[in-house]
Parts: sequence; C-alpha cells; structure tokens
Amino acid sequence: MKQKFIILFVLFILFMMVLFVPSYLQAQETEIFRQEGIASWYGKEFDGRPTASGEIFDSSQLTAAHPNLPFGTTLVVTNRHNNKKVTVRVTDRGPFVAARIIDVSKAAAEQLDMIVTGTAPVSIESVDRIVTKPAGVSKPVQETVVQTAPPAAVTEVPQAPVYTPVITTTTVTAPTTAPAPQVISYAPVTETYAAPPAAAQVSYRVKLTPEISVMQNKSYRLQVGSYKVARNAVDAFERLKNAGLNPAYERHTEPEKGEFFRVVLAGVQGTDVQLTAEKLGTAGFREALIREEN
Repeated sequence: MKQKFIILFVLFILFMMVLFVPSYLQAQETEIFRQEGIASWYGKEFDGRPTASGEIFDSSQLTAAHPNLPFGTTLVVTNRHNNKKVTVRVTDRGPFVAARIIDVSKAAAEQLDMIVTGTAPVSIESVDRIVTKPAGVSKPVQETVVQTAPPAAVTEVPQAPVYTPVITTTTVTAPTTAPAPQVISYAPVTETYAAPPAAAQVSYRVKLTPEISVMQNKSYRLQVGSYKVARNAVDAFERLKNAGLNPAYERHTEPEKGEFFRVVLAGVQGTDVQLTAEKLGTAGFREALIREEN
C-alpha cells in the first residue's frame, strides 16, 4: 500500500511538471539585445588586473566592459562611421563615463579603427538571445532597440570641472575717438596679446602653477591631473588627445597614497606653452602644474 502511494505521488509530480514547466520557460522572455551609443577603449595600462568577472584583463584579447549585460555575453560591435565590425565577449563592468555604452579592449578598438579617435559611435547586438524579463512579466513579441544609461562617472581629486569661458578686457585711454584696443591676458604667462578692436577674443583661464616666467628656448612638463581611479586617467588622456595634444601616463606607487596615475604633457616648448594652455582650456581643464625640463 505504501509503495503504491509513492508511485502515485511521483506520477502526480510528473503531471504537474508537464503542466506548468513549459509555461514557466515561456515566461522567461529572451531577445536579441541591441543598443546604440558611444564606445571607448582601454589598453595595456590595465593588463594583468582582474576584471569585474574575475578574469585577468588582456588588451590583446577581444573583450569588452558593459554596465549590466551578463558576463560571457557575446556582442557584435559595429563602428557606425566606417561599418567595421568586431565580436567581443563581456568580461567587465563599465564604462564609467556619461553617455558611453561600452568599453572595448585595445585589440577590438584596432579592428574598429578607433585607436586614434579614442571614441566612436557604435551599435552593439548580442549574438544569442538573452533573458531580458523575469518569469511572469509579459512583453510584446517584437524586438526593440534597448537604450541603457551608464552609471555616473567616478570622480577623483583633482577633477577637471566644467567652467564658463571668461573674457578679460582692459580699456586703453586714447587721445582720439578711435576705438580702444582690447588686451587679452592668459594667466600666469607674462606675455599679453593685443586683439583687434573689432573682435574680442575668449580667454580660457588655465592656471599654471607655480607662476614662472616661460622662456622660449626652454622646454616644460605640464601635469594635468593625478588620479586614483585608472579609468578617470584614461578619460583625461582621451580628452587631451581629442584636443590635439600628446599626453602620456605616469604610474606611481607611494606607501600612503597607494597606486595612482598622472596624466602629463612632456616636452612642451616655451613657444608652445600659451597655445597648449588654450587647448587645455578648450578640453575643460582649469589648472596644471608646470615644471622646466631643461
């Protein structure tokens, strides 16, 4: 009698599974993930470090960081400027810069031809259908483009804040009725430049410290920022490249500070310091440390 009861119970469980499991699996909606936005890349400076998935980052591999797609998701990334494509695997979280949807490895960036530009408009699409809705949540059958907002950027000190350009003018008294010329000064460089009276020039006030007299026959090193978070250093590096400058990384480790990254402009000739300061202002930087190299 007991054995017969057990058999009936097992048959009842099997019947319930046949009845409800298919509907449960159907409720786990899957779709091809699609997204459009800006991509950036990160390279050898992160080699050997663990990613958010636990894998060790290798810039020569075709991998990527995405804010929330499951680790292991395979994506096809298309550069919308040149239609070049690359297939990557999600192993990390990021980007941590507003308006960007994916960070690809240097190897992937090379295939997309975006090494020089640093960023590019892309579309991404998952190779396989992935779970997008939990069980019990209904959704129309059609596939749609999913726009995912990345997390807010992590900021570190010193930060490059956004500021409003300032026009500095000095009126020179003239004995005639002719318009007085306007003098534009870029602190802390001592030279002043006279602008034509008909058009005022915009002065992006980039503070170079310490205040020194820049010699035209000397070369200088400008430290633009020091960052604990490596991605913030990468973002500053890209902004400088996009401004037409030639930045470099310096990795340092100190007992009290730990590891940090400096972004610098080395070998700036004295004749180019003023122009470099203007480009820094255009890129959104307010100050830099200046040091004579020779």
